[in-house]
Amino acid sequence: MIDTEKEYIFNGPFARYCSMYVDHKKSLGYKFQVSSYYRLRQIDNFFKTYELKNPILTKKMVNDYVSKRGNESTKTQHQRMSTIRQFALFMNTLEFNFYVFPKNEFVKIRDNFTPYIFTHKEISNIWSIIDTLSLAENSEYDSLIYPMLLRMLYGCGLRINEALTLHKTDINLKNGVITINKAKNNITRLVPMSETLTDYCCNYVKKMAFDMKTKDYFYPAPDAQKYKSVSILNDFRRILLKAGIISSGSVNPRIHDLRHTFAVHSLEKMVSQGQDAYSALPILQTYMGHSDIISTEQYLRLTSDAYGIIINLTAGMYQDVFPEVKENE
Repeated sequence: MIDTEKEYIFNGPFARYCSMYVDHKKSLGYKFQVSSYYRLRQIDNFFKTYELKNPILTKKMVNDYVSKRGNESTKTQHQRMSTIRQFALFMNTLEFNFYVFPKNEFVKIRDNFTPYIFTHKEISNIWSIIDTLSLAENSEYDSLIYPMLLRMLYGCGLRINEALTLHKTDINLKNGVITINKAKNNITRLVPMSETLTDYCCNYVKKMAFDMKTKDYFYPAPDAQKYKSVSILNDFRRILLKAGIISSGSVNPRIHDLRHTFAVHSLEKMVSQGQDAYSALPILQTYMGHSDIISTEQYLRLTSDAYGIIINLTAGMYQDVFPEVKENE
């Protein structure tokens, strides 16, 4: 997973305007990741052969660009449609007359993905392994960072890059609250930690000898910069292998599945304590930083064996909220 911004040089017929588009998006608070630059540069490069004398996008040009290519996925084609539509809309604010690809003509993405939901026993196994596992040799602090990071990802349902971009000043140890600044959807939110996770944070800070008044990273790389997520993703597989959760050659649960698992386990706990599901979902929505409740519902892919309690307690009332999915094997 690439989590850093990277600047590309545009040298096609829209080079000047591509750079302006990037600046415009950043001014609105959007992060321009490598994939965003890549898709924009694709547009600029694609129309080099058209030998345009003036910037223009006709219906035929746009349809040429968005047409399906070989065996590409519908998701890739959908992304190209979205990018060229957004670029055309931007150009028209500059008083051009670009053809805007209709949103209702986007190819539909079939999302058959089923997240891996860790059982409570598997989570316990992960803690047992991570607390004793010897990790990368290039950092003397890995043995402290990994146990803290994975517990925070699971205990707070954070996205990996939300955690890795945390600064020391974002952690309020006295109140046990994390501030997530302008993450996905440009949302800033406060995330309370459990008492046990707050205590673990305090011990982590003590062992790392942190001065929490400085704005350094809470999970520092050996060079004191932001920790790279790719390092964690590679080691996460090793942890799962050691914990007996996956086998060599098997399909790997992603580290993002800790966030899925947090949502499911949280709902399981709230419903088992008698809380109404309609009350629980908005709480999760706010806590997890979703812009709408539909996004929260998508995390709750439940298996009948592991989480039958939720299905039983909500059967008949919330049939549309919890879609049936195949069990993880």
